[in-house]
Amino acid sequence: MNSNLSVAFIGLGQMGFPMAMSLLRANIEVHVYDLAAAENIKSAKNAGAIHEDSLEKLASSAMFIITMLPSGEVLRDILFGEPNLKSFIRPGSILLDMSTSNPKHTQSTHAELASLNISMMDAPVMGGVAFAKDASLDFLVGGDKGLIEKCRPIFDAIGRSVTHCGPIGSGHALKALTNYVNAAAMMTAVEAISIGRAFGMDEDVMSKSLTETCTGRNHPIVKKVIPKILTRSYDSGMAIGLLEKDLKIAADIALQTHSEHPLLDESLEILSEMVQSIGASKDQTEIAKYWRK
Repeated sequence: MNSNLSVAFIGLGQMGFPMAMSLLRANIEVHVYDLAAAENIKSAKNAGAIHEDSLEKLASSAMFIITMLPSGEVLRDILFGEPNLKSFIRPGSILLDMSTSNPKHTQSTHAELASLNISMMDAPVMGGVAFAKDASLDFLVGGDKGLIEKCRPIFDAIGRSVTHCGPIGSGHALKALTNYVNAAAMMTAVEAISIGRAFGMDEDVMSKSLTETCTGRNHPIVKKVIPKILTRSYDSGMAIGLLEKDLKIAADIALQTHSEHPLLDESLEILSEMVQSIGASKDQTEIAKYWRK
């Protein structure tokens, strides 16, 4: 066991348990406590984890503390309510909140811990249970960039990449925004396939076509957002009026087939507003100005 690196792990649920197991496989000393996950605690003990009989003992057991909890509010309750864990954390320790938390809670927690000489980074993970099990999670980290190297053995044991997102709370903010993009993409794809199925098309044919035309180099983030919008060149080569026309056709198909299409309606409404505002001949990427201030 690596005596130079000891981790206290709070939250051994579906994600936390395989993450703790990855730390053990990397010969990192892991201290655990979780009343709600008795079976996982037992399995972790069998794999070599040290079971503490209270959260207070757990908090004082290591200089690195990982939390994998339901929310930043739960973390704050544990730290500043009962059992008031902040009183048991050693000065100079580093708390890594790997949960998906609201950044405003993260910023408040960071400020309060800093007054006690306790460092904190938000380090939420991207990827589900399968990636936790094979230690291929991606970390989105907010906070002091210099602390990343101190935590590098922990990150390397659990994941495959670390992205420093900015000041404290940035990791949690980007995690939420990333999942928003993923959710929107999933819902629009399902809506489109549902409309196409009602029109009489084969699901396999549609999914293959969408994979080839809407992912990889053809994904709008890669093809339009990065090279055309973020550079402010706005020269994708397609007029916004033509894009509006295509969405009107898609909406008409949805109406013909009596398909639900709320996302399509909302997208078309935004496009039509932009056409009225800036003109149909402007490049489609200029729609980004709708959100710019």
